[in-house]
Amino acid sequence: MDEPHLCVFFVHRGVIMKDYSNILIIKMSSLGDVIHALPTLYALRQNLPHAKITWAIHEQFASLLPGTPWVDEVIVIDKKQLKSPSYLWNLRKELHSRHFDMTLDLQCIAKSAIVSLLSGSPEKYGYWELREGSQLVNKALVGAHKYDHVIERYLDTIRALGGDVDGVEFPMPHDHAAEGKIRNRLSELGVTDDYVVVVPGARWIVKEWPLLNFGELCIRLCESGKKVVIAGSPDDSEKGQFIENYVKSDNLINLVGQTTMAELIELIRHCHIFISADTGPLHIANALKKPLIALFGTTSPHRTGPYGGSHVHLIISPTSKATPEQPLVDNPDCMAQIPVDAVWDVYSEMLRKDL
Repeated sequence: MDEPHLCVFFVHRGVIMKDYSNILIIKMSSLGDVIHALPTLYALRQNLPHAKITWAIHEQFASLLPGTPWVDEVIVIDKKQLKSPSYLWNLRKELHSRHFDMTLDLQCIAKSAIVSLLSGSPEKYGYWELREGSQLVNKALVGAHKYDHVIERYLDTIRALGGDVDGVEFPMPHDHAAEGKIRNRLSELGVTDDYVVVVPGARWIVKEWPLLNFGELCIRLCESGKKVVIAGSPDDSEKGQFIENYVKSDNLINLVGQTTMAELIELIRHCHIFISADTGPLHIANALKKPLIALFGTTSPHRTGPYGGSHVHLIISPTSKATPEQPLVDNPDCMAQIPVDAVWDVYSEMLRKDL
């Protein structure tokens, strides 16, 4: 006689979480946004340890995702092909073949709604901020953190489904091959002790701290005897070259545009202190709980900044007008109001307190 199927439910504030067995998470971009979604992955896995979890993502961000036991399968979505009927038809067939019983869209814009629509899942959810028509596909899951940090907004989807959320954890990948490569490279460049990672770029120019300020800060760090590794995407290569030429120190190592995503993660994992404005690698540092200095002004750290922990040291421009309700303010002079002395003082205090 067959044993009866055991159906498990999770109760949260009177709501029962279904025993989903095959889940699709959609969060395709970008660097910081994908990392902000990782605590939701963690909570989902804690509530449904035996479910198969698949994640749909753009190829350039796929290396941000941890493997098993967190993510069982990754589906790469080609952004450039999302308007191609033949690509969409093949994507529909591929997604339908997996028989998802729930789709969780944590992007909630037009491109992610297309993937959600094609998923074939009978239940399609998103967080409360459904944009660009995604409300036509997904059902909004609204919680108590509607206007709080985006991490909590995403976690509200788990709470609304009846799951428990015990804190904020980031299940980050750990690529041992990339770790070995970056350690060997640093060793060849004479970096064998604690080093500071500085990322001078940002996705939007209004979020950037002036390059001259970064240059002056790096001069102080190098003159103090600290090894400084500047890093970032290939788009920031000119910024890296400018700082290298400006600082002119053997203690400065320019790796801007010269690391893979996996190598960047490992570079940050082993640093002593991380310093940047509001940019993607900042969220890697926060997820790894590295001591960090984050410079904000035109964006709201209360909405998208590094979240929680004594390792976070925020410096906010005195002219900042950004709020969670108005998270991006187009003020090109705002970030320049953070003086180099302010950053140096926070850095010195971190050393004095031994972080």
